[in-house]
Amino acid sequence: TMARVANFFRLMEGDVEEEEAYPDLAAEESRDCFDLSIFLPDGNNPRIATSDWSGSGGGNDGKMWDFQLCTTLVDPIGFSEESMFPAREWTYEELTKYCQLRWGKEITPTPFALVTNLGFADLVKTGTSRILFTNGLQDMWSGGSYLEDVSDSILALNFENGAHHSDLSHVGPSENDTEDIREGFVQVTGILETWLDEIKEESEN
Repeated sequence: TMARVANFFRLMEGDVEEEEAYPDLAAEESRDCFDLSIFLPDGNNPRIATSDWSGSGGGNDGKMWDFQLCTTLVDPIGFSEESMFPAREWTYEELTKYCQLRWGKEITPTPFALVTNLGFADLVKTGTSRILFTNGLQDMWSGGSYLEDVSDSILALNFENGAHHSDLSHVGPSENDTEDIREGFVQVTGILETWLDEIKEESEN
């Protein structure tokens, strides 16, 4: 486990984009002891183990992800005795306790918000259109996504070699991406351009 952690930090070395986005992280690499507090999200009462036990990340990105998991996107994930992580049982009560400490007593996690508020139980019936789900199949989160097209305009693109966020990079395709990810960027760009053209045409008519 410690070897994996060490490898993670080695991978971050020399990443110019990462250094520009997280200057505190770059500064930490020159120290003998790594300060995990740089991964704390912004705001009051932050925790490294947030509503997402694997951590929400630092800065405003972490703050937004933490809030989302405290409101509309509840992920009831615990760790068993067989896990590589310390065993920990997930409970709704503990999540609520954390979220209200972090965001205020008026915040209550709503596990079925995507269904009740956004109609995710039947997107076609609610008239939803132009959603593109991209799934890196090496990422466990793909198991909770749409892996097949739902309609002509609710689409799913799956990447066999895609990992966590590799299909969502704002950098675009690079030499470090697998071939299916590079092709995926082209597909995604084409789909979004088509939809934007359609919306522009609709607004003009």
